[in-house]
Amino acid sequence: MLLFGAESSLSPAPPCTVRSPPTSAISCCGWAAERTKDQGSPSMSYAHQTINEIILRRLSDPPDQIQSYAENPDGTFRAITMGEDRSKTLRLAAALIGRGLEKGQAVAILAAVRAEWVQWDFANLLSLLVTIGIYPSSTPEQILYLLQHSETRVLVLENHQQLQSVSSQLSSCETLRLIVLLDEEPQAEHQHGIELISMDAFLEEGDAALKQQGEEWVIERARSARASDTATLVYTSGTTGPPKGAVLSHRNLFHVTETVAKIMDFSPHDRSVVYLPLAHVLQRYSVYLGCRIGITGYYTSRIQALGEVISEVRPTVLVGVPRVFEKIHARAMATAAGMPARRQRIFERALAVGHQYAELARRGIEPGLGLRFRHWLFDRLVFKKIRDKLGGRVRMAVSGGAPLALQVALWFEAIGILVVEGYGLTETSAPATTSRPDAYKHGTVGQAIPGTTVRIAADGEIEISGPGVFSGYYKDPTATAQAFTKDGFFKSGDIGELDADGFLKITDRKKDIIITAGGKNVAPANIENLLKEHPLIGQAMVFGDRKPYLVCAIALDPEEAPAWASQNGITEVALTVLSETPEIQQAVSEHLKACNRQLAPYEKLKKWIVVGEPFAPENGYLTPTLKLRRRVIVEQYGDQLEELYS
Repeated sequence: MLLFGAESSLSPAPPCTVRSPPTSAISCCGWAAERTKDQGSPSMSYAHQTINEIILRRLSDPPDQIQSYAENPDGTFRAITMGEDRSKTLRLAAALIGRGLEKGQAVAILAAVRAEWVQWDFANLLSLLVTIGIYPSSTPEQILYLLQHSETRVLVLENHQQLQSVSSQLSSCETLRLIVLLDEEPQAEHQHGIELISMDAFLEEGDAALKQQGEEWVIERARSARASDTATLVYTSGTTGPPKGAVLSHRNLFHVTETVAKIMDFSPHDRSVVYLPLAHVLQRYSVYLGCRIGITGYYTSRIQALGEVISEVRPTVLVGVPRVFEKIHARAMATAAGMPARRQRIFERALAVGHQYAELARRGIEPGLGLRFRHWLFDRLVFKKIRDKLGGRVRMAVSGGAPLALQVALWFEAIGILVVEGYGLTETSAPATTSRPDAYKHGTVGQAIPGTTVRIAADGEIEISGPGVFSGYYKDPTATAQAFTKDGFFKSGDIGELDADGFLKITDRKKDIIITAGGKNVAPANIENLLKEHPLIGQAMVFGDRKPYLVCAIALDPEEAPAWASQNGITEVALTVLSETPEIQQAVSEHLKACNRQLAPYEKLKKWIVVGEPFAPENGYLTPTLKLRRRVIVEQYGDQLEELYS
């Protein structure tokens, strides 16, 4: 899922308008191909439609041009020139080819977000190899499964700590021949019969190969890639079972990259913070898009200090999963709640004016002089300060992984950052639909991108066809057959609706729909998003399939809950204790009552529990992309939830 937005100016012009593209109507089959202006970077020709062509074109930029910024151990950033990036990428590719790796063999990368991750990915692609991204939060058992299933030949790790964590699994990896350590020298030449080598030594191998063969040796191999070649296996999060490896080709990734580059107003002058896991398709696609356009990326793994990084980097394009935007919203609202009464009233009045101004803009109505003045004043007094916390230069917001709560999108619009949405999955190479600042509807995820067709099945499931759709799951013909309709449309597993203009609205995951004992269908994600609007609540899971009413499990936010407790005179900060304090219970109770007033009778939450731990990827309750692992949560808290029906 993708969300795009633009920052409003302080001029009288409205911050956004709602209109269709200027030269064509929009249908459920996507943006019409004819446009009077190709937005994004200049039109380029790619003979074979491969990611390699995009990479090689980017690597041909002037060597002194800054390509990206790498994070130093002290949190500062170091510029990486195109010359350095080109040198490392080609040397890695030369070493891989020199090692005799054959087309289609797998290289796995287990590392935090860093520039070297992308250099390895590009080197793999140029060498006609297949990249396997592994989340650093994966357990040794999960890592072993991916290595075995993908028949990985080379594994890239950061350090000895990671090596030690997977050491017990290595003897079971029959195809693994080489492990490369990015940051440290190996303490032995082999482990379990697998060769160990440092990144520096591997680069030296590449140097020697290039001196003997020349750069053209690597470039010619890279140019021999074809659109149908596999570029990567992206493993799904596995919310209900073992992960499946989605086979994404060069054609798949090239199509979504090139299409979005043309229809969105990205620029080589843009800069972004790269912090989402690179094993996830959204961040990988975003990197290819940045490569295509020339966006400067700042790589950071400091997720806990993301606000500081954003403020320092001052991105023009802000990328994040919905939870990032929800936390920005919750933090701002919590800060306002802690202000003196007079300042709270100013904040509330500012938001009212912001919403009024935005609503008129959506309707195409020019605001009156009085409203324009009040908006200008509150923008200077309130909204600009919030935007400054995001660096003050954000002009586009890009979010993925799940729908953004409508209330959060409207709040961002009110403060001057328009957030509009799009939609995609691993199996569609990220975006299948998108909106634009000049063509959007709040509460929808946009229209199908050019070349893609979206339709709704009789049971409400969203089905997708187009060049970005994957070919199937690796070594799993049964799952592949089940994933497609008889006429070749991918069955997304999501429930949605298409309006007359082709805008898609997502309801929920098909498998997550709750059917109450009274036969009512309930989309839990809508309720959960509503619950998470309170800064105390980090995550929530609604429960009640075949039950007489709905209940939920509330997980406190590990950052906001202790801060809230301190502001309210509670000295204890451990979640296990906070979850049981009367003050927390009362605050949660009042918020749930407020939420219930916005819900239909069959959606109301009758009872709830507040658990003593966060829902996070580290403890298995969330996927690496922050989706609820409902089965795991029910296994842990099912008895307590069932007791709510006693």
